[in-house]
Amino acid sequence: MTKKFNGAASIPAARGLSVRRWIWGKIPPGFKTVKDGWRRRMLVRADLEKSLSSEIFSHANGASSLSSRAGRARLRSVKVADENILIRTYHHGGLLQSFTGEIFFTWPPRPFRELAITEELRRRGVPTVIACGACVEPVWGPFYKGWLMTRELEGSEDLWNAVTGNFVRDVGADHLWRAAAAAVRHLHREGVYHSDLNLKNVLVRREDDDVKAYIIDFDKAMLFFGAVPPRIAEKNLKRLLRSVRKLDPERTYVSERDWKQFIDCYFNIAE
Repeated sequence: MTKKFNGAASIPAARGLSVRRWIWGKIPPGFKTVKDGWRRRMLVRADLEKSLSSEIFSHANGASSLSSRAGRARLRSVKVADENILIRTYHHGGLLQSFTGEIFFTWPPRPFRELAITEELRRRGVPTVIACGACVEPVWGPFYKGWLMTRELEGSEDLWNAVTGNFVRDVGADHLWRAAAAAVRHLHREGVYHSDLNLKNVLVRREDDDVKAYIIDFDKAMLFFGAVPPRIAEKNLKRLLRSVRKLDPERTYVSERDWKQFIDCYFNIAE
């Protein structure tokens, strides 16, 4: 009887845990789950719980404004507890963009998964932004809209804007490409394959008379045990080169010399 009772009791408990993981994914330390009366679900940083509401994520929220930063769409900016926060709405790319737009159905929800990965990478020392929260809003059945909220990395520019503007002239191409190479090498050393590595997903800024680079947007990142295998890392570097060729087909801003310097720095950075 005892064995049967324990077994019967463990089945619903296991199912409950499985459902929770399916809905929320892995919840990083320091974050809390919140649900509101509109069936929206949020993962929020514990110290911001009282300052964040699901309405802040919504486009209808009047407190936010359009930021100068953009991914597939312009990010929104809002002030929360004296922090400058950026809100990114999830959009499909490619062929799905015209059919589903902002509607997703993968579970755990993509915003929760990206938040958990971003926090894990910060724990591993990968230079990236600080996640503040994520929200999903049900649309119908398993379909939802989603948002991710991160602290703005003040004073930073994406790598594409940096090489086309004054940033590269102010700091020098050598410092800029060395910083970018160091960040990507660190990413791969920590076992992270960034499936959308491009010039706009690398942020750079001046710090202590030098340049530091940060990697962002881990929506579809893959994590490996140990370092990323060399063949996969090379594929990631080629993905970044395709971004260069797409944004700068005439190679006006990112010359062959610049790319060679980036690659040389990537392979010569000490372990």
